[in-house]
Amino acid sequence: MTAPPGAASSHPWVALQSTLAMQLLASMVLGSAPVLAPAVAPALGLAPERVGVFMAVAYLVGMVSGLGCSSWVRRLGPARLSQFLLLAMAGGAAIGAVGHGAWSSLAAAALMGVGYGSLNPAATVILGRHAPAGSPGLFFAVKQAGVPMGIALAGLLMPVGLVAVGWRATAWLLAATCLIVAVALAPAARRLDAHWPREPEPASPGWTATLAGVLRQPVLRRLSLVSLAYAMVQQGFLTFVVSLLHLELHLALALAAGLLAASQAACAVVRIVLGHVADRWVTPRVLLGALGLAMAASCLALSLLPRGAGVALVTLAVVACGATAMGWNGVYFAQLLRSVPREALAASAGGTQFFTFAGGMLGPFLFGQLVHLGGSYSLGYACLAAIGATAGLAMLRSAAVPARAPIAP
Repeated sequence: MTAPPGAASSHPWVALQSTLAMQLLASMVLGSAPVLAPAVAPALGLAPERVGVFMAVAYLVGMVSGLGCSSWVRRLGPARLSQFLLLAMAGGAAIGAVGHGAWSSLAAAALMGVGYGSLNPAATVILGRHAPAGSPGLFFAVKQAGVPMGIALAGLLMPVGLVAVGWRATAWLLAATCLIVAVALAPAARRLDAHWPREPEPASPGWTATLAGVLRQPVLRRLSLVSLAYAMVQQGFLTFVVSLLHLELHLALALAAGLLAASQAACAVVRIVLGHVADRWVTPRVLLGALGLAMAASCLALSLLPRGAGVALVTLAVVACGATAMGWNGVYFAQLLRSVPREALAASAGGTQFFTFAGGMLGPFLFGQLVHLGGSYSLGYACLAAIGATAGLAMLRSAAVPARAPIAP
C-alpha cells in the first residue's frame, strides 16, 4: 500500500484514539443486547434465544449500510461521517429504551445496524490515511481491540445497570453516552478530515459494483468468505455465551456476564499481539488460518462443558473461546490493507464487510433457530467449531496465492 499523500500532516495518534473510542462505544451498545437478553426478553414477552433475531437484523442492515459507506465517506469525510454513525447508535439505544415489544426491538436493531455497519469502513479510511507505513497491522489491531473492550464493558456494566436503575434507564444512559462522545469528537474530526479529500477521489461505485469488484478478485473473494465463516463463530459465541452459562450451566447471570467480560479482556490483548506479529513475523493469511483452527478447538471445548463444571474450567473455556473466536479481526484488516490500493479502501472494506456481516447475521440467527427448535446451546457451539475449522483449513491452503490483487473502484 502506498503512503498517503500529505503524510507530513497526518495525525496517527489522533486517528487511533478516535477510531478506538468509536469502535469501543459502538461495540458496547450493540453488545449490551445479548448480555441483557436473559433478563429483559421475558419482560418483553420474548424468549431469550430471540436475541439472535435482534442481532441478525442489526447485521443485515449493517451489510447494506457498509455497501453505501464509500459514497458517504466521499461526501462527508470519514471522521465526520463517524460522528453521525454514533448518533445512529444513540437513536437505536433510545428506541430500545422506550420500546415495549418485538417491533420496537427490531427498529432499535435496524438503527444500530446503520451505525455499526458503516463504522469499520469509515475507520479503515481514517487509519489507511493516517497510520504509520511501518505499523498498519498494529494500528488496526489496536482499533479492533475496541470491539472486545466494548463488549467487556457491556458484560461488566449492564448487570450493574440492571440492578441499580433498571434496563430502560441503562439504555438511556447508553444513548446519552453516544451523543456526548459524538459531540466531543468534533475537534478530532476537523483535524482528520482537514481539506478532505486531499486529492481527487474516484467516483464511488454503486452497491452492486462494489460487491462485483470484490467477487472478481480471488484474494478478496477468499478473504470475504473466510470472514463470513469467522463472523458466524464470533457472533454465535457473543450472542449466546451468557445464555449458555446462565440457562444451561446454571451460573448466576452476573458471573456469566463477568466471564464474557474476562474473555473480551483476553481478546483485546490477543488482537494487539497478533497485529504486531502480522507486521513483523507471520503473514496475515497464515495467522487467519491458524486462528480458524484455534477457534474451532475452543468452541468444541465450550460445547463439551458438563453441567456442574468447576468455575475455573468454565473460565478457561470461555476465555479461550473469546480470545480465538474474536482475535482475527485486526489481522483481517491488515491483510485487506495489503490487498488493495489506498484509494479503493472504502469500497473494498464495505464490500468485504458485506460478507463479514452476513456471517454476523447468520451465526446468531441459525444458532437461535437451532435452540428454538429443541437443540441445546452446547450443540450450537459444536456446529460453530465445525465452521471455524473448515474456514481455517481453507485459508491455510491459500497460502501460495499472490497476496496483492487491486480492486477496481
